[in-house]
Amino acid sequence: MGGLMASTRAFASVSVGSVGHSHRRAGASAAKPAASRGAHARWSAKAAYSETGDVIGRGAGSGRARRPGSRSGLHVVALTQVGATIPAALTLASLAKYSAAGGLGGLVSHTPSVPLDVIKTKLQTQPEKYKGMDMWQIGTEIVRTEGIGSIFTGAGTTAVGFTLHGVFKYSGFEALKFMTFKHGAGYNAGDAIAVFSQDHRIQTLLFAGAIAELFATLILCPLEQTKIKMISDPNYADGWVSGVKRLIQEEGVEGIVSTLPVIWTKTIPYTMFQLATYDVTSSALRSWANGQSFEPPSIALQLPAALLAAVIASLASQPGDTLMSTFNGECPDGAEECPGFDFVEGEELDEDGRCIPKRRGLLETAMGLGPGGLMLGWKERLAHTSLIVVIQLTVYDDIKRALFR
Repeated sequence: MGGLMASTRAFASVSVGSVGHSHRRAGASAAKPAASRGAHARWSAKAAYSETGDVIGRGAGSGRARRPGSRSGLHVVALTQVGATIPAALTLASLAKYSAAGGLGGLVSHTPSVPLDVIKTKLQTQPEKYKGMDMWQIGTEIVRTEGIGSIFTGAGTTAVGFTLHGVFKYSGFEALKFMTFKHGAGYNAGDAIAVFSQDHRIQTLLFAGAIAELFATLILCPLEQTKIKMISDPNYADGWVSGVKRLIQEEGVEGIVSTLPVIWTKTIPYTMFQLATYDVTSSALRSWANGQSFEPPSIALQLPAALLAAVIASLASQPGDTLMSTFNGECPDGAEECPGFDFVEGEELDEDGRCIPKRRGLLETAMGLGPGGLMLGWKERLAHTSLIVVIQLTVYDDIKRALFR
C-alpha cells in the first residue's frame, strides 16, 4: 500500500510538473504570434485597445477573455455577436479623427464614380431617350451628343458634398454607438439604455445609422439637388458654384428644405443598411480569422463585408434614389412627357403654345412610377454603389485604424 501511495505521489508530481512546463511553453509560443500578429490584432473584433491593453470584449456565446491588444490608442469594446466596435471614451479628438476618416472616405469613393452616376441619373430622368440601352451605350450616347466633359458633370458638387457628408455621417454614427451601447454606467451596471441596446444590437446599429444620416443629409441636400439639375439639363449651370447660386436664387432656402423628405427616402435607408451590414459582417469575419492558424490580409476581410453592404444598401435605397432623381430633375424644353411632371391641357402655355409641365407631389410621383419605375436603373446603380461602398468603407476603416494607433 505504501508503495502504491508513493507511486501515486510520484506520478502526481511528474504530471503537475509536465502541466506547468506545458503551460510555460504554451505561454511562450502564444506570446510570439501575438507579437508577430500585432497588426492583425488591430483588426480583431475581439480585441480591445487601451492604454493598459486590457481586453473588455466578450466572444459570441462565450464569457472567456480574449488576447490583449498590443497597441495603445483606440479603446474598443467588441460586441462580437453583431460586430459593433464601440469606443470606450468619446472626446473631441476622437470625433475629429472619425470626421477626418469619413471625409476622406467620402471624397475618395464618390469622385471616381461620377460617370456611373451621370449614366444612372440620365436613365432615370430621361427613360424614353435611353430605353433599351446598356450602361456603355448610354455613356457613349451622352459623350456623342453632349461632349466628353458631360460624363463628368457634377464632379465638383460630388467632391464637396460627399466630403462634408462623410464628416458628419461617420462621426455621428460612431458617437451614437457610444451613446447607446455605453450609455450611463454601461451594460454591466444594468443601465436601461445600454441593456436595451445590447439586447437589440442590430436594431441599435440601424437606428444610429438613420439618425447620423438624418443630419448629414442637411449638408448634402443643396449640392445633390444642384448635381441632378446639372445632369438632367446640360445648360443649367457652367459649374457647381454657379449651379448652387442658381438653385438658391430660384428655389430659396424654403424650396431647398422642402425637398429634404424625398432625399431622405434615399439617404437614410442607404446609410442604415450600409453601416450596419458592414459593422456586423466585417466583425464576424475578423472573429473567424482570429481562430485560424494563418493570418488573412485585411482586405480579404473587408472586401466581402463591403460588397454585401453595397448590395443591401443599394437595393434598400433604390426607390428613394429614383424618386430623388425624378423629383429634382428638369423637364427639357419641348418634351411632351417627363417623369414626375403633368402636362395638363388648358393650363398655362409657353411662348410656343405648348403646355407648361407641372411638377407632381412626392406621393403622386411614387404612385405614377409604380414598383417597376421605382426600381429603374437598379443595375446601373448597383455598379455605381458597389464601387463607392467598397472604396469608402475600406478607406474609412484603414484611415481610422491608422489615426487611432
